[in-house]
Amino acid sequence: MTKPFLTYQQQIQKLIEEKHLIINDTLSAEDKLRDIGYFALIGGYKDPFRNPMTRTYLPNTMFEDIYSLYQFDNQLRELFFRYLCQIEKKMRSLISYAFCEQHGQKQNEYLSKMNYNYSKKYQKGIDKLIQILNQLAYTNSDYEYLKHQRRIYHNVPLWVLVNAMTFGQLSKMYTFYHQRQEARSVAISNM
Repeated sequence: MTKPFLTYQQQIQKLIEEKHLIINDTLSAEDKLRDIGYFALIGGYKDPFRNPMTRTYLPNTMFEDIYSLYQFDNQLRELFFRYLCQIEKKMRSLISYAFCEQHGQKQNEYLSKMNYNYSKKYQKGIDKLIQILNQLAYTNSDYEYLKHQRRIYHNVPLWVLVNAMTFGQLSKMYTFYHQRQEARSVAISNM
């Protein structure tokens, strides 16, 4: 059985009558439901305020309580996102710098299996990563700066390419490259 469509007024009525939520300002609540959506607001933030057995709200729970939790979560997410973006930029810079310092700026270097820990454990992951990097370097047309590098210089250096990589791809590249560096260090120290 699917849930029926409810107008904003019906959603508010359901919250008041069936769920026993206190709503002092129905116009404001309706605006918030219109802006955020019932599922995102009520569905996402109701749990701390509900009795799990009766599925109704705890006594004296107000719509504003749920909205305040939503606002707090939103502000916290924005704060984390701002700093995560800064960390991500720093990681892109450090990884591309370390790789290029060791292997140079030519794209065939980051596309070479030999510059990663191509042990049996990582082969499949490295092959997939190189396929993705190859696609970004040679065929991706989503980013003007990649097309410019291909057209003018016939090379997309890693410090340019990292800006088109997802964080997951960047993380994999770091892991496979770092594992190679560690393996080399161990081999040198055993000599």
